[in-house]
Amino acid sequence: MTPSFVSFLTTLCAVILALGFAARMLLGVMRADRSRASGALALALVLSAGLEALDLLTLLYPEAVQAWRMAGLLVEGALGPAWIWFTALFARDYEEGRLPGTQRALILLSCLMLPWAGYLAAQGAYFAPDFVAEGLLFLLPGSFYFYIGFAVCCVAALLNIEATLAAAVHHRRWKIKFILLGAVSILAALILYYSQSLLHRSIDMSLAGLRSLALLLGTAMMWFSDLRRGPEVRISFSRRLAFKSVVLVAAGLYLVGLGLLGEGARLFGDDLGRAVLLVVSFLAGLGLLVVFLSDTVRRKIRLFLQMHFYGEKYDYRIQWVQFTQHLASARTQNELQQAALSACCETFGIVGAGLFLFDHGRKLYLPVSLVETDHYEGGFEKGSALVTALEARRSVLRAADVDDPSPWLARAGFAIPIFREDVLDGFVLLGPPINPKEEYDEEDFELMDTMARHISSSLLNMRLLDQLARSREMEIMGKVSAFVLHDLKNHVYTLSLMADNAQKHIANPEFQKDLVDSLGSTVGKMKILISQLKGLPDRHTLKREPVGLLSLAKDATRPLPQERLDFQGPDARVMVDSAEMGKVILNLCLNALEASTAGQTISVTVGEDPEPFVRVTDHGVGIAEEFMAGGLFAPFKSTKAKGMGIGLYQCKQIVEAHGGRIEVRSALGEGAEFVVCLGDRQDL
Repeated sequence: MTPSFVSFLTTLCAVILALGFAARMLLGVMRADRSRASGALALALVLSAGLEALDLLTLLYPEAVQAWRMAGLLVEGALGPAWIWFTALFARDYEEGRLPGTQRALILLSCLMLPWAGYLAAQGAYFAPDFVAEGLLFLLPGSFYFYIGFAVCCVAALLNIEATLAAAVHHRRWKIKFILLGAVSILAALILYYSQSLLHRSIDMSLAGLRSLALLLGTAMMWFSDLRRGPEVRISFSRRLAFKSVVLVAAGLYLVGLGLLGEGARLFGDDLGRAVLLVVSFLAGLGLLVVFLSDTVRRKIRLFLQMHFYGEKYDYRIQWVQFTQHLASARTQNELQQAALSACCETFGIVGAGLFLFDHGRKLYLPVSLVETDHYEGGFEKGSALVTALEARRSVLRAADVDDPSPWLARAGFAIPIFREDVLDGFVLLGPPINPKEEYDEEDFELMDTMARHISSSLLNMRLLDQLARSREMEIMGKVSAFVLHDLKNHVYTLSLMADNAQKHIANPEFQKDLVDSLGSTVGKMKILISQLKGLPDRHTLKREPVGLLSLAKDATRPLPQERLDFQGPDARVMVDSAEMGKVILNLCLNALEASTAGQTISVTVGEDPEPFVRVTDHGVGIAEEFMAGGLFAPFKSTKAKGMGIGLYQCKQIVEAHGGRIEVRSALGEGAEFVVCLGDRQDL
């Protein structure tokens, strides 16, 4: 039985496309750009392509049917575990940080398919009396049960895919949708193909072209997703996810339909056009799946049902429950901001959103969280057209009605203000609608304003919780003091040794020089430790006086090795508490020295344009981007092996008490630059 040219070409294209995508995944894994899930997907695609190639060779060279099919059987034994492994890993970020026990057990059980396939390959799995003419392989009892297990593996993989899509929020589901649809296409074709074999207890090789077509379509969707929507994103995945499953219902309905089809074949013969019927049914089902996973189509259907059956655009009870569940699931400030934006996008059918909050240091409304929105530099000034309009209207604005040249408004649809105590604390910029033809009216705007008020309350509560957590952390200072005092005890012991040795060698000039150097170093370290135990000042307790900033820097760093410090710039006059600001400069210079290798020079630059500043620059190990974003100025977080994480926190509090700020620029391996900006010079 020779395959048609179309079938041959389909299989060849499917194999090439699948192997190409698998190679792309493997290269990403080797470069550490992709996760283990990409490696599992590459394995599944290589095995799928190998199965299609072996079945094509079976049809081209039927005289060696047993040899080709034994190899194909081994591939089928590995194919089920590969798909389950991929679907258990892809886009999932488990609470426990590793695969849960149920998934590990499922993968281990599916791996039994491979030795089972090896046993059948050795003992014989098929009976083919006239394969050349009929293209049929009759299943022996052992192989019949093997294909039942294979079908169960495919259904298990589909269940994993469904659970992943159910756990994904709007913008993340958009990213991974077509990768998973491609996998669904391939797995559904495998179930369709082998369930026919179970129905008739024989494999009809004339239907192998259906699998190849599904592999071609599935891999094409994966290519599209990877090239247009980027690599996978991580989804927080919980064991508590409900097990209500459309896959199980669909599989049950399919098997019932298959039984009816078998009964029809028994009554009316085999001229029902099985191949055509299966192909049409598969493509129709896949098309339906694509349509109903389309956010645009689902939005249109939901609005149609709401408007025509309920008379209102929103079911407010359901919308409010979903919205509050989104916010309640957040555990950090960043998660809360992301949850609020995702809820707005899902409720109003919007593509992308951004949350802007007022930055009191820079006097700008800056983006703090974005969902499927391009990032632009800068933000909105207090007097900008958008901010003025929001403060005047105190309600939702259409972005098109605001004459503001900001690039943030180029694709924005709506701006929702967030007020706190009658002051504009920020706003949410919503992107364009999923359905461009959808009309938004006062009903939408009222719901937007209501959600914005709840978002404002949630953000305030989270801020208060963060402040409470910081206060509790500072209570731990008492415990930390024990460690500091332990270090002081060590320094005192060092001083006592110096005193004992001085009684014997005080007349030796070399000993005198070493003694002075050692005393200076030890006293400097003790001063640093003691200063870390003092209470943090605020703007009311500062003792400001006019001082020269360069002179202050030189005086504060006297305990440090002067040969490694390079002072530059004018002696800019500033009004500061010299004792407190001296701690800041000393701490920054000490950190720079500790981050640098022996002999490297630390640059301390003073300037006054456009505002007075002190810049400390080193060429040491640098700071990781992740630590800069979340832990650099947080108390009790440090990159040093024996660091307590107090110094930079203390520096930030002192500088902010002066009305200034600390700016940081760094990269791993390229050193770090800390700039203390002191704002306007007052009362000089």
